[in-house]
Amino acid sequence: MTAVLEKPTLIDEFPVFTDDLVERLADRRRLIASIEAECAIVVAELIRRGAHHDLGHRSMVSLLVDRLGVSAGVARGMIRVATALDEMPHTRAAFEAGDLDLARARQLVSAREANPELFAWHERALVETIEGLPMRHVAGALDYWAQQASLEYAEHDAAVRREQRRLHVSLVNGMVHVDGRLDPVSGQFVITALDTLTDPGNLDPADSRTPAQRRADALVGLCREHLDTDGLPTQRTERPHVMVHVALEALEGRAGRPCELDDTGVITPQAVRRLACDSKVTRIVTRAESQILDVGRTTRVVPTGMRRALVARDRGCVIHGCGAPRRWCDAHHIVHWADGGSTSLGNLVLLCDRHHTLVHEGRVRLPDPW
Repeated sequence: MTAVLEKPTLIDEFPVFTDDLVERLADRRRLIASIEAECAIVVAELIRRGAHHDLGHRSMVSLLVDRLGVSAGVARGMIRVATALDEMPHTRAAFEAGDLDLARARQLVSAREANPELFAWHERALVETIEGLPMRHVAGALDYWAQQASLEYAEHDAAVRREQRRLHVSLVNGMVHVDGRLDPVSGQFVITALDTLTDPGNLDPADSRTPAQRRADALVGLCREHLDTDGLPTQRTERPHVMVHVALEALEGRAGRPCELDDTGVITPQAVRRLACDSKVTRIVTRAESQILDVGRTTRVVPTGMRRALVARDRGCVIHGCGAPRRWCDAHHIVHWADGGSTSLGNLVLLCDRHHTLVHEGRVRLPDPW
C-alpha cells in the first residue's frame, strides 16, 4: 500500500486523445478506491486497539467524527466496512487493488450480513461479477444471487443434515436403549405418527402413563403393525418378525428353562404367553442339550378370517374406556391355547398391547360377559 500513499502526479497538460483522458480519470478513481480501502484497514486497526478509549472518546464513531470531520452516519459506514473486511478476503483484495470502489464494497458487505456462510461460498464469484457491472445493476444482481443461492444452500443444508442421521439400539441394564437423530423431513414423519397415537384428547382419564411412556408404547405399536403387514421384504424367504425361544413347560405355565428373545435376552413366561396369543408358532423339538430333532410346520394361531370376524365383533380393545383401534390390538385367547383353549371366536377378544400385558400379568380382568 506504500504506492497508494504517494502523492499522485498533478495534471499539467491534458492528453491529446480523449480516450487517454478518460483512462486517466479511471486510474484516479481506482486510486481513490485503494485509498478508501487503506482507510478501512486503518479504522479496523484502530478498533482492535480500542483507540477511542485511549484518546478519551466514548465510541469509535465519536473519534472519527472528531478527527475526520465526517458525519456520524459516514463514520458508522466506515466502521461497518472496516469490521467486515477481515472476513471477506476476496472483497478486501479487490478493494485494495482499486478494482472495487467503496459503494460496491458496501453492497457486498450488506450481502454478507444477510447470510455470512452463504456469502463465503460465493464471495470470489460475486466480486468478479460486481467489478464489471454498472452501479445501477449491482443491488439487483446481489438480490438475485441471494434468492438463487439460498435455494442451493437450502438443498445442500438438507443433504448435510440427512447425512447426519443415525439410530442406535442397544441393550443396557436389561432395557433396550434407543437413541438417534433424524433430518427434519424424516423426523416429521416420526413426530406425526407418534402425536397421532398419543393425542391427550383421546386418552382414557384413568390412563396413568407419562407422555414419555405413551410415546414408547406408540413406537412399539407402530413397529408391531408394520411387522404384521404382508408387504414387508423377506429375510431369507421368511417375513421378519420377533422370534422367541421358549420351552413347552413355560407355555404351559410350569417352571422350565428361561424364555429368550433373539436380540434382547430373557423375558418372563407371562410375556411369552401374551406374545403367543396372536402369532405364528413353529414347533422345534430339541434334546436337553438343544440338539434339534424335528421342526414342525408353522401355524397361525388366529386365522385371518377369524380375526376379521373378531374385529367386526369387538371393533377395538374390549377394556372399558380404552378405545384403542383394532389395528393396535392383539387377538387374546381367554383360555390360552397352551392350556387347551380353542382358537375360536368364543375364546378370543381384542386387547391393545398395554391391556394385553396387564391381563396376562393378572392386573386387569376382562369385562363381562368374558
